Amino acid sequence: MGVVIDADESVVPRGARVLTAVSSGADSMALLWWLLAIGRHVVVAHVNHGLHELRPGQCDADDQFVREKCAGLGVPFLSRKIELKRKNGHVNEVAAREGRYAALLEMARERGCDRVATAHTATDGLESALLNLMRGAGPNGWRGIAPMRILEGEIWLVRPLWRVPREATREVLRAAGWDWREDASNLEPHFRRNRVRAQVLPLLGEISGQNPDDLAVRYVKNAQIARDEAEFLDTTAYSALFAMICKRENDLVILEGPKFNALDVAIQRRVLRRAAQLIVPDARDLASEKIETTRLAVETGAKRAVWEWRKDLRVEWTGAGAGNRLRFWRVKS
Repeated sequence: MGVVIDADESVVPRGARVLTAVSSGADSMALLWWLLAIGRHVVVAHVNHGLHELRPGQCDADDQFVREKCAGLGVPFLSRKIELKRKNGHVNEVAAREGRYAALLEMARERGCDRVATAHTATDGLESALLNLMRGAGPNGWRGIAPMRILEGEIWLVRPLWRVPREATREVLRAAGWDWREDASNLEPHFRRNRVRAQVLPLLGEISGQNPDDLAVRYVKNAQIARDEAEFLDTTAYSALFAMICKRENDLVILEGPKFNALDVAIQRRVLRRAAQLIVPDARDLASEKIETTRLAVETGAKRAVWEWRKDLRVEWTGAGAGNRLRFWRVKS
């Protein structure tokens, strides 16, 4: 191939039909180059969400750039333009991500793809871990970005570049003679991730005497260890959780307090998170403080209390003398 990139081929096995998200930026262009270099069947998907407010028309130019590249390569190309609601002139990061994945999933179904590949790098993983740390996500937040997970049904979301530092994607494109454009959304200063990228990582590099990409490579090695250990603990927690459920409906889960109290503290915390996810599957942004407050109430046999874990999720401890139960329920908007 002439140039090499340490991407993870195991997440895109031979025979897979891969819908690869390409924004026009270096990371996603490098992902496209690599997938073609290893001979995978690829359909390119571009999501145009018009995020860039400072330079109107740039998102359309990104779309055209990717479209023309695919035409030159003879690669199938799909594009979706999505409208995102704005508050005070800005788009919420979570809404932007959810809108993007919804569009990618729709295109994957349309083309019969069983993999949706995104260009998250090791450096993205480090940024995610730092953001998780700031919002109090707990030990699971240190796992960063998973190399693969189920998106829906039999469609997998995969990140082949998860162990590749960001600068390596630029190097491989230069060596291959491929151009790229800077992602419009990466310039939005009100996105927290962009501020971590532009301000925090350079400062960490200065303090440690390493460049951010070296820090990212070191991080992903530790993150893999954290993922392996977390998977074992999660398996244990799920077994314990299903053994203590005394009632389960679509929007309600009730747990037995005495069985919960018999668990090790580390498993208790995971049981609380997994119980919440039974009724709100995307509840991955739960603050550790709320988990611990609830756990301690059960442990100490405190009086009845109700907590708002998220806008769409409530948790009640009935009290030791009033049923000794933990209730989780979804609040519909």
